[in-house]
Amino acid sequence: MTLFRRERRAKERYRPLATVVFTVRSGKDPGRVSSPVTGEVHDVSTTGMSVVTPRLAPDGIHIMYDTLMTFRNRIDATIFPEGKPPVRVQGTVAWFRAADTPAGFYIFGMRFDQEAPVLEELLLTGRKPPG
Repeated sequence: MTLFRRERRAKERYRPLATVVFTVRSGKDPGRVSSPVTGEVHDVSTTGMSVVTPRLAPDGIHIMYDTLMTFRNRIDATIFPEGKPPVRVQGTVAWFRAADTPAGFYIFGMRFDQEAPVLEELLLTGRKPPG
C-alpha cells in the first residue's frame, strides 16, 4: 500500500538489468508510428513494466494519448535483458511522471495486452523486489 492510494499491481515486480526500445503508435491514426526510443526497464512483471525514458512524445506522438486525450496510443516494445533473448511486448501506458534520476528523464508504467510468461526468466536469482 502506498501513502496516497492502494497498490494495484497483481504481480510482484523485479528490477532486471535490461534496455528497452519502444515505439508509440497513434490511437487516432494507427499508421502513424514514432521513431524508436531507447530507455531502461525500471521494473518488470509478467503483466507490465515501468520504463525510464528521455522522451514522452517521440515525433510528436505522446506515449499515452492522442489529440485532446480522446484516443489511447499504443506502445510496441522490445526488452533486451542482459544475457537473454529479446522479448516483445505491446500495451498501453497507465501513468507517467518525471523520473527522479537522471534529470530531465521521465518514467512511465505500461500494462501489457497479454501476460508475458517468458518474463518470469527475468526474475533473476538473488534479485530483490523494488522498495
